[in-house]
Amino acid sequence: MTASHPVFRTVLCDVLGIDYPILQSGMGGVAGPDLAAEVSNAGGLGIIAGFLLTADQLRDAIQQVRTRTDKPFGVNLLLPAEMMPPQPAEMLPDQLIQGVQTTLNPTRSALGLPARNARPTTLPDLVADAFQVILDERVPVFSVGLGNPGSDMVAECHRHGIKIIAMVTTVHDALAVEATGVDAIAAQGAEAGGHRSHFEKPSSSDRVDVGTITLVPEVVDAMHIPVIAAGGITDGRGLVAALALGASGVLMGSRFLVTRESMAPEVHKKAMMEQTSDTTVVMDTFSGRFARALRNTFTDQYAQSGAPVLPFPSQFLANGDIRQESTVQGKGDYMPLWSGQGVGLIHDLPGAGDVVEATIQEARNVMMERLPQSVQLDG
Repeated sequence: MTASHPVFRTVLCDVLGIDYPILQSGMGGVAGPDLAAEVSNAGGLGIIAGFLLTADQLRDAIQQVRTRTDKPFGVNLLLPAEMMPPQPAEMLPDQLIQGVQTTLNPTRSALGLPARNARPTTLPDLVADAFQVILDERVPVFSVGLGNPGSDMVAECHRHGIKIIAMVTTVHDALAVEATGVDAIAAQGAEAGGHRSHFEKPSSSDRVDVGTITLVPEVVDAMHIPVIAAGGITDGRGLVAALALGASGVLMGSRFLVTRESMAPEVHKKAMMEQTSDTTVVMDTFSGRFARALRNTFTDQYAQSGAPVLPFPSQFLANGDIRQESTVQGKGDYMPLWSGQGVGLIHDLPGAGDVVEATIQEARNVMMERLPQSVQLDG
């Protein structure tokens, strides 16, 4: 498909070398080689999730993408301060550990798992090796979440011919990463699913939670580089709205999660196709960082318990057995069903390439047919 309307060829397309200003989010556990390649082949930018992959696993994923497409693609890494380097679990107080494990044990019982009281392991230091793989493989685009890559990391990317995108949730953070020399900013509105891309965890879930329609133009006005809109965008109408706000493109997560190539469990995809926008909640009980997901038994029971939450990523590691077993059993009540508020617009399970094409087609129709019919200007 070729987008005939010139507005679809934005500066972002030229910066990243893509046909359409549509990026697929590098969602952990969801965005593998198949998904990234399909999006890139369709003219967007597919992105591999590098979070928690070893260097060998990441290199293999990159090489798999290259066997499926000759188009640009990206790799996403999370760079929160808690992982630079990982904070030792041994430093966590015993009372805090027991408070969390005691709260998790009824869920374990419901899944047929044994009770646990031990402290979680310390996450291996994977970021440095993963970044080296990205440099060695000269991945076209490096995507960063939950942290500031810093000028040294950005300079290394540029020396290797790699473009770099950083996701932010505030103008303050956007200015900070622009100063490092990144090539584009992804402005993540509060509607977005998955982890909120705060550099530091706020004191509560309702702090620094600006909606997409407000955040994007504010960031655009402050930036001298392309801005990508993220949060609640699932179709061509969202693309047109983002362009109207001044963005040069969109990053979509939930819509690509519910595709045939997504690695998300089928129970996750099914749940999203059945839900509406008011069924998501922002919580920190799965990972220790605030993230948006569908409400389920786990999120409700943990919130009602009043139990503490371990710092990221210890909370994530503490309930790892629950996440794994709930996936094996196909029980969505106990797994993190990451989802943005755009979930109410998702009702089918297409291929990822079809999503790119449908988004451009709908955007074209909106621009050329629906808007002229619905808007009348005096004079």
